[in-house]
Amino acid sequence: MFIRQIKKIRGLWLLSAWFFSSVINAQNSLQTGVSFYKVTPETETIRMYWRQDDGTPYQTLGRLIDVKGKSHQINMAINGGIYDKEYRPEGLYIENGKTLRELNTKSGEGNFYIRPGGVFSIGNGQAKIETLEAFSATPDITFAVQSGPMLLQHGKINTKFSQTSESRKIRNAVGLTAKGDIYFLLSRQPVNFYEFAQYAAEQLNITELLYLDGTISGMYTPSGGVPSQRYPFVTMITVERK
Repeated sequence: MFIRQIKKIRGLWLLSAWFFSSVINAQNSLQTGVSFYKVTPETETIRMYWRQDDGTPYQTLGRLIDVKGKSHQINMAINGGIYDKEYRPEGLYIENGKTLRELNTKSGEGNFYIRPGGVFSIGNGQAKIETLEAFSATPDITFAVQSGPMLLQHGKINTKFSQTSESRKIRNAVGLTAKGDIYFLLSRQPVNFYEFAQYAAEQLNITELLYLDGTISGMYTPSGGVPSQRYPFVTMITVERK
């Protein structure tokens, strides 16, 4: 029997003038609600989905659960990387060993182009998070999605982030610890990049953390149910029972 690893972490907010003015300083930057799911590799496997067998995109976690949940026991599902205006993965996307979108190393505006960018991949049952420069598309990779920016690299917070940034949004990410533990995270309240990375590093010992997407993000678990969506998803990542 698998063990659901989903936990909801809700901090105790300090009742101060800083709080009421919606300013979060470095001291209480980790007191933000975050849901996370820790994968159990012995009993679970990670997959990625974009389009159905007839070529039409799934678009919602609900649709994915309805279709794949009949033959796959899905323990967790979350939206994957950033997509373009044509509702295609913005960068590299590999599904079932087939490259459906190529690696994108171009410059541009928006979170996806903040460097370093990264790739989350599954090959030979092993999960990796690598920078664009370090990543190499090898034949053993069965699933991969490109996104950005890297929030943590070797345990260090991306120097492009400021702990005083006022850009706070719902955010989700995938992370790895030095021991190889795999986590999927979703903030339940708006956070800036620095706060999100700091939480992952200090509370979960994550050393490599790749941002997946922002405001529209959602997470499914059997106990939590299917989240509502205002906008379609493109790539989605699942954790399924083997």
